[in-house]
Amino acid sequence: MKISRLSAVAAMALALLGFAAVPAEAASTPNIVGGSTVTTAPSWAAAVGDSSGMWCSGELVASQWVLTAGHCEGATQIRVGSKNLNSGGTLAKVSKWVKNPQYNGSGYDFSLYKLTAAVSQTPIQIATTSPATGAKVTLYGFGQTCPTRGCGDMSSTLRQLSTTVAGDSSCGGIVGSVELCFSTTVSGSDCYGDSGGPAVVNGQLVGTDSRGADGPGADTCGKTKSIYGDASSSSISSWVKSTVAAG
Repeated sequence: MKISRLSAVAAMALALLGFAAVPAEAASTPNIVGGSTVTTAPSWAAAVGDSSGMWCSGELVASQWVLTAGHCEGATQIRVGSKNLNSGGTLAKVSKWVKNPQYNGSGYDFSLYKLTAAVSQTPIQIATTSPATGAKVTLYGFGQTCPTRGCGDMSSTLRQLSTTVAGDSSCGGIVGSVELCFSTTVSGSDCYGDSGGPAVVNGQLVGTDSRGADGPGADTCGKTKSIYGDASSSSISSWVKSTVAAG
């Protein structure tokens, strides 16, 4: 069962409006369970949502573009550069949404939001190579801080979690050419509301939160390992660059 990291609130709101934010079997997004609250937010940190609130995470990859998950559809505003979900940083309006054309529910789970104007915050750089199995990685997100679906709201502050890259064979349903598998547990995991949030190695972006791996108990964050889109793969980084360049 594929469980995306879209917040339960967002999934419900989109369903009421008649939109399928994610495939039927992938109904929600996570926040960081465990880990710690950041002291100061990275300049590129982003919370993605609309006038009802924020429901996905993301990262500034160019002065006018935010990268998030492909299933984080429908945002109208994005807060950039704040550790607080609902205040600080720059609250920017959205002018355009571009979903990766190869996204079909698993694999290529990326989209880009263009802001109405450039922001002053410094974007994160995308790594040029994928991290090796065993490499240390830091996950960031505003998702819920308890592991069971619907157990809590988005975190009011940005959280971070240190973990490692796991082998592809540890993540059921992974599309290995464009996705990464991370070691997570019920006491330390990305969770609902973290969708689109970054995985960072040595200060560079390597992944974007997609979903929990297939397997028993996958609707509980950390019961299975976590799947992130591989932003550092050549096909994804090239798509980001060409989309930004096209405007």
